[in-house]
Amino acid sequence: MYICDCHCDTLTKLHEQGTSLYENDHHLDLRRLIANGGGLQFCAIYVPSEYRYQGGLRYALLLLDKYNRELADLSRRGIDCLPVLTRQDARDARRHQVATLLAVEEGGAVEGSLEALRIFYQLGVRCMTLTWSNRNDIADGVNDAITGGGLTAFGRQVVREMNRLGMIVDVSHIAPQGFWDVIELSEKPIMATHSDATAVCDVPRNLTDDQIRAIAANRGVIGINFASQFLAADPAEADIDSIYRHIDHMLALVGDDCVAFGSDYDGIKRPPRGAEGVEKFPAIIEYLLKKNIPPASVEKIAHLNVFRLLDEVL
Repeated sequence: MYICDCHCDTLTKLHEQGTSLYENDHHLDLRRLIANGGGLQFCAIYVPSEYRYQGGLRYALLLLDKYNRELADLSRRGIDCLPVLTRQDARDARRHQVATLLAVEEGGAVEGSLEALRIFYQLGVRCMTLTWSNRNDIADGVNDAITGGGLTAFGRQVVREMNRLGMIVDVSHIAPQGFWDVIELSEKPIMATHSDATAVCDVPRNLTDDQIRAIAANRGVIGINFASQFLAADPAEADIDSIYRHIDHMLALVGDDCVAFGSDYDGIKRPPRGAEGVEKFPAIIEYLLKKNIPPASVEKIAHLNVFRLLDEVL
């Protein structure tokens, strides 16, 4: 089945190790994604938190350059990879072997500049995680939730400008007050590209039931994160069933219109058993079907929900 995966950190691995997006020994490469039947992969430019006030823009450009060089390499190899930039691209994605969508993880990359945000858009970025887990000049992350801080004045400008441009506002990692500020402010559907359910695994990075309901009411999408520490109280016990339990909880809570995948491959140290890399997506799909999730709902989770949101946001 065609898979949309809303988050991976593979670009960081490629930049650090000089490896290839097409084929590598990391959690994810496009060769394996194509072998699965194709898909749309969100590729995150993760900016480490030490750069969130200074140097983030330059670091982001290093990874953006790596992404562009990898796209050129795919073209030389004759791989039909579509970079998704427009609503029409999203509608056409399934006609290609594989597609990618460029994201920035850590809004500190814009270094307090709406001009930089607009330039990122011109360079192909179509999604931005407003914060990582620490505070930046947009909002507080979950590690700073004790302050009660939400969107700053600049953060509100960022959300409005992202709505205007047609960029996905990603609320994974943001502190609760900032989350609710985004819900109130955004005029377009939002994403939590890689987040799980607190009711199933009670850690600050996961979403409460109220947050899940709010994203569903916003017509947003939640990508289920495969990080073992967010899936199960004992990370050593995390497996495909752990992924299912988060999906099942959200389906019971809000229905099947807002759940998707956000693996966080190559950004997680311990994938769950049975989901060790992108090649395991067919097994995950098979497991969901065996657990009696209707095929139509599985298709929504696999890709239809993401494409619906892209059609509304881009």
